[in-house]
Amino acid sequence: MKTLDEKPGLLFYLGWVFLNIFAVIVAWFIAWALIKQITSIVGDRIMIGGQSRITEDAIFLYTLLPVIGLLIGTSQYWLLRHYLPRMSWWIAATVIGWLMPFVIGFIGSRIFGPGNDSLSIMLGMLILGASISLPQWLVLRQRVKHAYLWILAYGLSWFLIGVMNYVTTEPFPVLLAISLIPTITTGTILWLFLDWYPTYSPQLKLEQ
Repeated sequence: MKTLDEKPGLLFYLGWVFLNIFAVIVAWFIAWALIKQITSIVGDRIMIGGQSRITEDAIFLYTLLPVIGLLIGTSQYWLLRHYLPRMSWWIAATVIGWLMPFVIGFIGSRIFGPGNDSLSIMLGMLILGASISLPQWLVLRQRVKHAYLWILAYGLSWFLIGVMNYVTTEPFPVLLAISLIPTITTGTILWLFLDWYPTYSPQLKLEQ
Protein backbone atom coordinates (compact mmCIF):
# COMPACT_ATOMS: atom_id res chain seq x y z
CA MET A 1 0.00 0.00 0.00
CA LYS A 2 1.34 3.41 -0.96
CA THR A 3 0.12 6.93 -0.30
CA LEU A 4 -0.55 9.46 -3.01
CA ASP A 5 2.30 11.74 -2.01
CA GLU A 6 4.82 9.10 -3.06
CA LYS A 7 6.27 9.47 -6.53
CA PRO A 8 7.40 6.60 -8.71
CA GLY A 9 11.10 6.04 -9.18
CA LEU A 10 13.21 4.83 -12.05
CA LEU A 11 12.04 1.22 -11.63
CA PHE A 12 8.46 2.29 -12.33
CA TYR A 13 9.35 3.82 -15.69
CA LEU A 14 11.67 0.97 -16.64
CA GLY A 15 8.85 -1.41 -15.75
CA TRP A 16 6.43 0.64 -17.83
CA VAL A 17 8.67 0.34 -20.89
CA PHE A 18 9.57 -3.31 -20.43
CA LEU A 19 6.09 -4.59 -19.57
CA ASN A 20 4.42 -2.73 -22.43
CA ILE A 21 6.92 -4.04 -24.97
CA PHE A 22 6.71 -7.53 -23.50
CA ALA A 23 2.88 -7.43 -23.61
CA VAL A 24 2.80 -6.56 -27.33
CA ILE A 25 5.30 -9.28 -28.25
CA VAL A 26 3.53 -11.92 -26.16
CA ALA A 27 0.18 -10.85 -27.61
CA TRP A 28 1.58 -11.44 -31.10
CA PHE A 29 2.42 -15.07 -30.28
CA ILE A 30 -0.85 -15.66 -28.43
CA ALA A 31 -2.81 -14.27 -31.38
CA TRP A 32 -1.05 -16.59 -33.82
CA ALA A 33 -1.65 -19.56 -31.54
CA LEU A 34 -5.35 -18.71 -31.40
CA ILE A 35 -5.49 -18.22 -35.17
CA LYS A 36 -3.93 -21.65 -35.73
CA GLN A 37 -6.64 -23.18 -33.56
CA ILE A 38 -9.39 -21.31 -35.39
CA THR A 39 -7.93 -22.27 -38.78
CA SER A 40 -7.87 -25.92 -37.78
CA ILE A 41 -11.62 -25.68 -37.16
CA VAL A 42 -12.90 -23.44 -39.98
CA GLY A 43 -10.26 -24.19 -42.61
CA ASP A 44 -7.67 -22.14 -44.47
CA ARG A 45 -10.26 -19.96 -46.23
CA ILE A 46 -13.52 -18.41 -45.09
CA MET A 47 -16.29 -16.53 -46.86
CA ILE A 48 -16.68 -12.85 -45.96
CA GLY A 49 -19.15 -10.68 -47.84
CA GLY A 50 -19.50 -13.33 -50.51
CA GLN A 51 -15.76 -13.45 -51.12
CA SER A 52 -13.30 -16.18 -50.22
CA ARG A 53 -10.56 -14.89 -47.88
CA ILE A 54 -7.50 -16.48 -46.33
CA THR A 55 -8.56 -17.17 -42.74
CA GLU A 56 -5.32 -15.93 -41.15
CA ASP A 57 -5.45 -12.62 -43.02
CA ALA A 58 -9.14 -12.08 -42.32
CA ILE A 59 -9.10 -12.61 -38.57
CA PHE A 60 -5.56 -11.57 -37.60
CA LEU A 61 -6.30 -8.03 -36.36
CA TYR A 62 -9.58 -9.14 -34.77
CA THR A 63 -7.54 -11.57 -32.69
CA LEU A 64 -4.40 -9.52 -32.08
CA LEU A 65 -5.81 -6.18 -30.93
CA PRO A 66 -8.06 -7.47 -28.10
CA VAL A 67 -5.19 -9.61 -26.79
CA ILE A 68 -2.84 -6.61 -26.87
CA GLY A 69 -5.45 -4.55 -25.02
CA LEU A 70 -5.88 -7.20 -22.32
CA LEU A 71 -2.16 -7.74 -21.71
CA ILE A 72 -1.20 -4.06 -21.84
CA GLY A 73 -4.15 -3.09 -19.66
CA THR A 74 -3.25 -5.70 -17.05
CA SER A 75 0.44 -4.75 -16.92
CA GLN A 76 -0.33 -1.02 -16.79
CA TYR A 77 -2.91 -1.51 -14.05
CA TRP A 78 -0.41 -3.46 -11.98
CA LEU A 79 1.94 -0.46 -12.09
CA LEU A 80 -0.54 2.42 -11.90
CA ARG A 81 -2.63 1.12 -8.99
CA HIS A 82 0.20 1.98 -6.60
CA TYR A 83 0.11 5.67 -7.51
CA LEU A 84 -3.41 6.50 -8.70
CA PRO A 85 -6.70 5.82 -6.88
CA ARG A 86 -9.52 3.54 -8.00
CA MET A 87 -7.90 2.20 -11.18
CA SER A 88 -9.92 -1.04 -11.36
CA TRP A 89 -11.57 0.10 -14.62
CA TRP A 90 -8.22 0.56 -16.34
CA ILE A 91 -8.04 -2.95 -17.80
CA ALA A 92 -11.54 -2.76 -19.28
CA ALA A 93 -10.85 0.74 -20.62
CA THR A 94 -7.68 -0.46 -22.31
CA VAL A 95 -9.37 -3.45 -23.94
CA ILE A 96 -12.18 -1.20 -25.20
CA GLY A 97 -9.59 1.25 -26.47
CA TRP A 98 -7.87 -1.42 -28.53
CA LEU A 99 -11.23 -2.30 -30.08
CA MET A 100 -11.76 1.31 -31.19
CA PRO A 101 -9.73 0.89 -34.44
CA PHE A 102 -12.48 -1.40 -35.72
CA VAL A 103 -15.10 1.27 -35.04
CA ILE A 104 -13.01 4.11 -36.49
CA GLY A 105 -12.03 2.00 -39.49
CA PHE A 106 -15.67 1.12 -40.23
CA ILE A 107 -16.84 4.72 -39.93
CA GLY A 108 -13.90 6.07 -41.92
CA SER A 109 -14.38 3.61 -44.77
CA ARG A 110 -18.05 4.57 -45.04
CA ILE A 111 -17.39 8.31 -45.00
CA PHE A 112 -14.11 8.67 -46.87
CA GLY A 113 -13.75 5.39 -48.72
CA PRO A 114 -10.46 3.51 -49.05
CA GLY A 115 -7.27 5.56 -48.98
CA ASN A 116 -3.83 4.08 -49.51
CA ASP A 117 -1.68 7.18 -49.97
CA SER A 118 0.89 7.92 -47.27
CA LEU A 119 -0.83 11.08 -46.01
CA SER A 120 -4.12 9.25 -45.52
CA ILE A 121 -2.35 6.46 -43.66
CA MET A 122 -0.54 8.87 -41.32
CA LEU A 123 -3.68 10.87 -40.56
CA GLY A 124 -5.63 7.67 -40.10
CA MET A 125 -3.03 6.38 -37.66
CA LEU A 126 -3.19 9.64 -35.69
CA ILE A 127 -6.96 9.27 -35.36
CA LEU A 128 -6.62 5.60 -34.43
CA GLY A 129 -4.08 6.38 -31.73
CA ALA A 130 -6.27 9.09 -30.25
CA SER A 131 -9.29 6.78 -30.29
CA ILE A 132 -7.37 4.02 -28.49
CA SER A 133 -6.60 6.43 -25.66
CA LEU A 134 -10.14 7.77 -25.21
CA PRO A 135 -11.44 5.11 -22.78
CA GLN A 136 -8.24 5.42 -20.74
CA TRP A 137 -8.64 9.20 -20.73
CA LEU A 138 -12.10 8.78 -19.20
CA VAL A 139 -10.45 6.96 -16.30
CA LEU A 140 -7.53 9.37 -15.98
CA ARG A 141 -9.39 12.67 -16.19
CA GLN A 142 -10.82 12.29 -12.67
CA ARG A 143 -7.43 11.36 -11.24
CA VAL A 144 -4.77 13.59 -12.81
CA LYS A 145 -4.48 17.13 -14.10
CA HIS A 146 -4.18 17.82 -17.83
CA ALA A 147 -5.39 14.33 -18.75
CA TYR A 148 -5.89 15.50 -22.36
CA LEU A 149 -2.12 15.07 -22.77
CA TRP A 150 -2.72 11.31 -22.76
CA ILE A 151 -4.75 11.61 -25.97
CA LEU A 152 -2.12 13.84 -27.57
CA ALA A 153 0.62 11.37 -26.64
CA TYR A 154 -1.19 8.42 -28.17
CA GLY A 155 -2.18 10.38 -31.27
CA LEU A 156 1.40 11.56 -31.84
CA SER A 157 2.90 8.13 -31.25
CA TRP A 158 0.58 6.45 -33.74
CA PHE A 159 1.19 9.25 -36.23
CA LEU A 160 4.90 8.41 -36.00
CA ILE A 161 4.05 4.75 -36.58
CA GLY A 162 2.20 5.89 -39.70
CA VAL A 163 5.33 7.74 -40.84
CA MET A 164 7.01 4.34 -40.96
CA ASN A 165 4.88 3.68 -44.04
CA TYR A 166 7.52 5.68 -45.91
CA VAL A 167 10.23 3.30 -44.68
CA THR A 168 8.78 -0.20 -44.41
CA THR A 169 5.58 -2.19 -44.15
CA GLU A 170 7.27 -5.36 -42.89
CA PRO A 171 5.42 -6.84 -39.89
CA PHE A 172 8.32 -7.04 -37.42
CA PRO A 173 9.48 -3.38 -37.63
CA VAL A 174 5.86 -2.25 -37.39
CA LEU A 175 5.28 -4.48 -34.35
CA LEU A 176 8.43 -3.10 -32.75
CA ALA A 177 7.23 0.46 -33.39
CA ILE A 178 3.80 -0.30 -31.91
CA SER A 179 5.43 -1.70 -28.78
CA LEU A 180 8.09 0.99 -28.37
CA ILE A 181 6.86 4.41 -29.57
CA PRO A 182 3.58 4.64 -27.58
CA THR A 183 5.40 3.23 -24.54
CA ILE A 184 7.99 6.02 -24.58
CA THR A 185 5.48 8.83 -25.20
CA THR A 186 3.01 7.64 -22.56
CA GLY A 187 5.84 7.04 -20.11
CA THR A 188 6.88 10.66 -20.57
CA ILE A 189 3.33 11.86 -19.97
CA LEU A 190 3.06 9.68 -16.87
CA TRP A 191 6.17 11.35 -15.52
CA LEU A 192 4.36 14.70 -15.88
CA PHE A 193 1.17 13.32 -14.30
CA LEU A 194 2.83 11.65 -11.33
CA ASP A 195 5.80 13.91 -10.72
CA TRP A 196 4.78 17.41 -11.83
CA TYR A 197 0.99 17.50 -11.45
CA PRO A 198 0.09 16.05 -8.02
CA THR A 199 -3.67 16.12 -7.56
CA TYR A 200 -4.71 14.26 -4.43
CA SER A 201 -4.24 14.57 -0.72
CA PRO A 202 -1.34 12.55 0.72
CA GLN A 203 -3.72 11.16 3.34
CA LEU A 204 -5.87 9.42 0.72
CA LYS A 205 -4.92 5.77 0.50
CA LEU A 206 -4.93 3.80 -2.70
CA GLU A 207 -6.90 0.67 -3.15
CA GLN A 208 -5.06 -2.61 -3.22
